[in-house]
Amino acid sequence: MSTSKKSAKKPAPKERFLVLLRHGIAEDPSAEKKDEDRGLTKEGHARMKQIARGLHYALPEAQVIYSSPLLRAVQTALWVSKGYQSRVTINTSDALAPGASPKQFRALIDSIPEQRVILVGHEPTLTMNMAALVGIGVVKLELKKGGCYGVRISADGEATLEWLLPPRILRKLS
Repeated sequence: MSTSKKSAKKPAPKERFLVLLRHGIAEDPSAEKKDEDRGLTKEGHARMKQIARGLHYALPEAQVIYSSPLLRAVQTALWVSKGYQSRVTINTSDALAPGASPKQFRALIDSIPEQRVILVGHEPTLTMNMAALVGIGVVKLELKKGGCYGVRISADGEATLEWLLPPRILRKLS
């Protein structure tokens, strides 16, 4: 009688799609308030509500949201979740905070099991990390508040920038 052990196989890697979204219009920096406590302005809330609906149109099957822990990013993530009828959960990660390195960013992405992910963060960190992810050098791009990049990661790990949507287009999609 022989016994056979099942080998633990890793599931085959799958294609993934990431949206890198810059937070909405936030309060101006001031001496009275810490940077991490700056929230969205009234206009920022109103625009993010529209942008969230447009993002739902552009990526209808998002599965999870990861956000920087700073208030303005968390508020943006909440609007995005509402745009998906609150069926998309929100997690926070320091890998999306201002100044996070491409290595931290990639480690976060590699740890996320879902295939359709929205990442909410800050400039210039989002653009720097997107450029490192897709393998392009220094870029002269900057997301407007509420704008986003769409990045596809193939099963072999290659990342490609597929689109850049400014906030005005996302609002028109809503």
